[in-house]
Amino acid sequence: MKRIYLPLLALLCLCANVSAQKPITLSSTDPAADYADLLPLKNQLSHATVIGAGEGTHGSREFFRMKHRLFRFLAEEMGFTVFAMEDSPIGAALIQQFIDTGEGNPVAIIREHFHKVYQVKELSDLVYWMRDYNLHHDKKLRFAGFDCQQMHYFHQQLSGLSTQYDLQCFAPLLNYTADTGITFSKAMEPIIRICDSLKRVLPASMNGVPEADWKLARFCLNNILAAAHEFRMQQDDWEQSFNTRDSMMANNIFWLAEKYKGEKMMLWAHNSHLGNVYSDSGFTFRPMGEHLRKVYGQRYQNIAMLTGSGTYRALPDHHVEPDTAHAIVPPIAGSAEAQLQAYKIPMFILPLHKSGIRGRMRTIGSIASEYQFTLWPVALRERFNWVVYLEKTSSAATL
Repeated sequence: MKRIYLPLLALLCLCANVSAQKPITLSSTDPAADYADLLPLKNQLSHATVIGAGEGTHGSREFFRMKHRLFRFLAEEMGFTVFAMEDSPIGAALIQQFIDTGEGNPVAIIREHFHKVYQVKELSDLVYWMRDYNLHHDKKLRFAGFDCQQMHYFHQQLSGLSTQYDLQCFAPLLNYTADTGITFSKAMEPIIRICDSLKRVLPASMNGVPEADWKLARFCLNNILAAAHEFRMQQDDWEQSFNTRDSMMANNIFWLAEKYKGEKMMLWAHNSHLGNVYSDSGFTFRPMGEHLRKVYGQRYQNIAMLTGSGTYRALPDHHVEPDTAHAIVPPIAGSAEAQLQAYKIPMFILPLHKSGIRGRMRTIGSIASEYQFTLWPVALRERFNWVVYLEKTSSAATL
């Protein structure tokens, strides 16, 4: 008799767990929609100073529009001023210049300085809104980036500063040219040695260089070093490569927090970077979110975004441009998405502190794939504070 009823009992427990959660139904992903559905978050996020807004794919229109909407809400209702995303701080500085002065073309800046997955209209819409907001408010918004992978942009920035202030100290790094006969990974080794040597001898300040520009020069050096370590280890140690990048991204966020001391910040990144530590089958990933949680505690809140169907924009492979023909495969049995789909609500946000949802989770990066779920189950509440579920999403619009 027990063998007959145990599966039924397990099913009833699962249903009871799902019904015990209290999702907040969302009315729209339109950034211009009113905030009536988001107002319940105001009290529950009142203690947060850094909020990470995630994405299960790098190319879903509704994820991007929901982040835009969320930042508007945080800015207008909760006093957030800093928007920072998983892309180059150097390109972000050019966007900030447009927001401040109107100089430059944000579409051209995004096309030239941002990763291909973020060369989308949804991002430029946010930039134009931030520019308009600053024109009509005394409390100004900031646009920033925190990724370390874009080594060439940090190199360009450091080269410009070196020319401007005649900083010969960086010449060994700026003049380094890799042997064409070695692999990309191997070419990183001299860069690491040069950066390590420079870090040991550079002073805390430099005569004739404004403090802010000297800090920027050292910031560029640190990011070049981190990127070199990441790329060097990709060939031999993927785990350490991932951890190096996320550790540096967290450091860049701490750098922004110091730069904009006392201001509250929203982050835009992939779900995988915003969560807490993930360890399974010998692989331990310490995401950026784990580092933030150690420093900020519950003042850091993260929101995953997941979907059940639709299409997404991504690169078919590393050598071609992104396209929008990629399908979101249906949720697999027992997955996090399947359990969220069981609520039968088209759009909602769910607090996870009491959630028992555990299952494989959809995660798609810059490259399209038919194999869209994590290899091992994820307990959502161990990694995230909240999850936004959108039953159907579509491809972001290429600029």
